[in-house]
Amino acid sequence: MLREIIQIGLPIILPFVVYLTWLKYARAKAIREGHDVVPPWDRGPWLLLFFIGILLAGSILVFTALTSGESPDSVYHAPELKDGVITPGYFEPKDAK
Repeated sequence: MLREIIQIGLPIILPFVVYLTWLKYARAKAIREGHDVVPPWDRGPWLLLFFIGILLAGSILVFTALTSGESPDSVYHAPELKDGVITPGYFEPKDAK
């Protein structure tokens, strides 16, 4: 569950967090300098931020798929029940036989 949150949820939320942090800073700076126009939060680029988050999550998933896992040439051995003990499944390289 934590992996899904880090790989999917965090990249989608990250652009919103960065934008809201910048907005808070910009509003505080505008008020501190006495400007009449304060950046409004309700006219933010919400759809753009969502698409950026989806793009970030997708790129992280593609990167993870390309850089992890077993070799395509390996052979998968399913879990087995031996003497009442379950041995977990494992990958074995083809040339190891």
